[in-house]
Amino acid sequence: MAETKAAAKPVDHGPAQLEKKTATKPAAKKIPKEEIMQKHAQMVWFIQNVVGTIESELKRMKLILAQLAKFDPENPDFLNALESEIKEVMGTGDLKSYNEENMEVIEGKFDGYFMVGADQKKYPVPLNYSSKTKLVPGDILKLKIMEDGKFIYKLIQPVERKHIRATLSRTDDNKFIAVTDEGKNYFLNQAAVTFFKGKPGDELYILVNDKEEGGFAAIEAIIKK
Repeated sequence: MAETKAAAKPVDHGPAQLEKKTATKPAAKKIPKEEIMQKHAQMVWFIQNVVGTIESELKRMKLILAQLAKFDPENPDFLNALESEIKEVMGTGDLKSYNEENMEVIEGKFDGYFMVGADQKKYPVPLNYSSKTKLVPGDILKLKIMEDGKFIYKLIQPVERKHIRATLSRTDDNKFIAVTDEGKNYFLNQAAVTFFKGKPGDELYILVNDKEEGGFAAIEAIIKK
């Protein structure tokens, strides 16, 4: 008996099949040029601010290294003189560190996250305190370290401030920042944003160092969009 072979199924090359084969993914949504330029300006300003901070710190370190290169072991006053010069370079020359009753007292300069003390050490400033006190870089603080280890901060010399209007935004790593109308970015106290229940797009009123040093801002108010 002859073996019966199944007939091959004809291939459909009709318009519907050709359309299916040649179909392409939908075009990506076009981002407005204005939005692209704004984001570009923000990135440029952010990088410039970071580079400026690095250059400033590098300059300070070079000055200190230049002095260390002149070290004279025969001169016992050399290191004391160098320490004073380091404090002047770091902007902590007028700050004090001393003991009072059963506590240690250290004065320092706020840098946005820490208080850089007269002893050149960095002391963490609680976010709740810096938010409530509306600290900005350059503010002079006094830290009391109690006998039981408790830290008590007090603002003793506020730096000159200026008010700026901005918009609340969020970075790719989920951090809130303030973006001004000119495209400048300022880091924010995340606890303050949470307290005000801020969301991206909200209108901000911020306080910054009068010389715009540090790249950090304190929140004066958040106006919901």
